[in-house]
Amino acid sequence: MNIVLLVIDSLRSQSLEPTVGGSAPTPFLARLAGESVSFRRAHATECWTLPTHLSMFTGLLPSEHGAHFHSMAYTGQAPTIAELLAAEGFRTEIVTRNSIFDGSMPGVTRGFQANTLVLSPRSSGLNPLSVVLALSKPRFKRQILTTGFFHARQRQSLRFLTTFARAMVPADREALARVLTRMAECRQRQQPYFVFCNLYDVHAPYSPSLHSMFRSPWSVRGLNDNLRFPFVMPKLGGHRYLRAGFRMSARNRAMLLARYHDAIMLMDAKLATFYEEARSAGLLDDTLLVITSDHGEGFGEHDLYLHDASVYQTHLHVPLFIRHPDIASATVDDVVSTRDLFGLLRSVALGTGWRGTLLESAYRAARPIALAEHFHYDRLPDALPAFRQNLVAAITAEHKIIVRKEGVFHYDLERDPHETTLAPGPIEVFARSCRSLGLCNGATQRALDHLRR
Repeated sequence: MNIVLLVIDSLRSQSLEPTVGGSAPTPFLARLAGESVSFRRAHATECWTLPTHLSMFTGLLPSEHGAHFHSMAYTGQAPTIAELLAAEGFRTEIVTRNSIFDGSMPGVTRGFQANTLVLSPRSSGLNPLSVVLALSKPRFKRQILTTGFFHARQRQSLRFLTTFARAMVPADREALARVLTRMAECRQRQQPYFVFCNLYDVHAPYSPSLHSMFRSPWSVRGLNDNLRFPFVMPKLGGHRYLRAGFRMSARNRAMLLARYHDAIMLMDAKLATFYEEARSAGLLDDTLLVITSDHGEGFGEHDLYLHDASVYQTHLHVPLFIRHPDIASATVDDVVSTRDLFGLLRSVALGTGWRGTLLESAYRAARPIALAEHFHYDRLPDALPAFRQNLVAAITAEHKIIVRKEGVFHYDLERDPHETTLAPGPIEVFARSCRSLGLCNGATQRALDHLRR
């Protein structure tokens, strides 16, 4: 069976929930929930792109696969899903404009035979704001500090700057069209395929229109947002929110969140077009389609923005839809981890079926606790101490525990889903909660070992 994995970068579940004020209208995803297996309690393993994708690619936690802020590479021995499927004759391809997957980070794209960069045809020129956003990125700054801006090696940095700036222009419609083309080509050649597409339009800068990172200027709101946005976004891109003295006005927070929700709404329409075209062409008849997110996004919750320094639900709780042509639609309330997608993709693609994967209730019953970690960004020495530490968390349907340098903290997710009230207490409190819920002893012990490590 073929596989298409669509990862909507930075899409948090919170912004899809109709009970949350100001959520984004997503009629297609609401419909997809009724035509797939929809997981209401899916969790990422980290709060940003590199570690969460490698968890999906290997089935491992960040501490096990080692791809996170401290390494910025994947050098592990465990094979990736792309390596396994390529060895079985699958066509494996990445489609995205996300620089995490441009091949510059060692090992991240292992096993993918093709890496297709999709940029908007409207992005041939450099927008000044795009250049400012690129220059605010620590990764680009490190390149300059290492070699000197006028060194010959900066041709690579200049290419990165140009590509990054162009990548700010929405292009997921073109990326999804590329996925459709690849699916049709492989179908014609009768070659099985695994296509992974990282969709980027929901990611900062949260483009609120189809063809630009700016709103239409022909309204008071559009003009106001366009004037303020260039002064707000570069501060976030440079991690200023992790330093002392950072402030964001409620008005600017609301502007960013509105842009984010507009970007989600536009993404929903793009996915609807892709889905209808794929289904009408019969391309989903023998294809497992997975639509999920790698992590969420912060807009001031817990004093955090973008996606960093967090194991809060804002960043870990993500949507997950799995459409298998032979499995009836269902809504799953069990806690799952997106790293379990590795086992599903491997089993389905290699013909061993979906039994013994997260699509089976017995599998989920044996793994009722989602584990998460965060390895802090260690190249920001002036960050506040609270953000210069590694974090670990474990999540059940009702209880969450976070271990920090300051202590061990518990949250009641049933009564306090946004984690506004913490309760200090020993790790054993979490163990008692798991036992009272009748959770699998093996899963509980694995969670305790994880937290104590």
